[in-house]
Amino acid sequence: MKFKGCMAALLLVGPVFSDSNVVSGMSFPRWGPSVKVGSVYNFDADMEGGGSFAVNRYFVEAGMARMWGFDRMIAFSAGFGQDDYQFSNLGTQPWNNIDNYRLSLFGRWRVNDDWVLFAGPSVRSYGETGVDLDDALTGSFFGGASYTFGDRLTLGPGVVIAGELEERTQYFPVLLVNWEITDRLSLETGGGFAATAGPGLSLIYSFSKHWKAGITGRYEKKRFRLNGEGLAENGVGEDRNVPMVGNLTYFFYPGGFVSGIVGYNFSGKLSADDSYGNLLYEKSYDPAPGVGFVASFRF
Repeated sequence: MKFKGCMAALLLVGPVFSDSNVVSGMSFPRWGPSVKVGSVYNFDADMEGGGSFAVNRYFVEAGMARMWGFDRMIAFSAGFGQDDYQFSNLGTQPWNNIDNYRLSLFGRWRVNDDWVLFAGPSVRSYGETGVDLDDALTGSFFGGASYTFGDRLTLGPGVVIAGELEERTQYFPVLLVNWEITDRLSLETGGGFAATAGPGLSLIYSFSKHWKAGITGRYEKKRFRLNGEGLAENGVGEDRNVPMVGNLTYFFYPGGFVSGIVGYNFSGKLSADDSYGNLLYEKSYDPAPGVGFVASFRF
């Protein structure tokens, strides 16, 4: 297997700083299972030169975590999802359903009062339905450290080692931020869960212990293997955009939340390369809204 990855690997940034399901004084079981589900529907977006498309994305993930404390833990997870593209008024469909399989490991360990270390490799297969898992297999690694400056600010350097299908391995520096601006308002580096995948910067407001609202901006890029029934046999498709996502979340205790999502995608572009890397298809698409939900439960 080639050592490859994708931008979604930056989802591992999310658990580095905060876990709003953990409350002071709670006990931690030796091992605890968890399950997450999510779905987002992106409404019709008009494409350059005619035609339009909508996407229904969903994902389910099961995991197991061992926690010695909030800042000392290791977690394993496995998940499956699908992006169901629905094209209209086009002579040839670029692609249809895109399947997503993923295995992930994440660890976080507090060294002392100031420093926390973290690391997380992941392996995933991202390809059109019918593609062999091996042909769409990628891998990635995220690692770094965070330092606590007083009671309200945590900063830290991180790096992502990532590649993409038919492209060379890339290295991305990451600046991790957790700034409690006030008792209720915070600025955090983080990401969405699978169906809302992608790294970003989030502004979060806490109404109470149970209710929070946030808005996240990020860059999202997905590359996936094509099965050859559309434009490019054994080629690679790509969907990239810049989503702005708002959410309203209710937290259960000691573990779990349900979140409603409303978003808008900007600067969208679809493209497809053949198996030799030659560009066969590229179209920009107009901004479009999306709605969805994410739910997570720890047992």
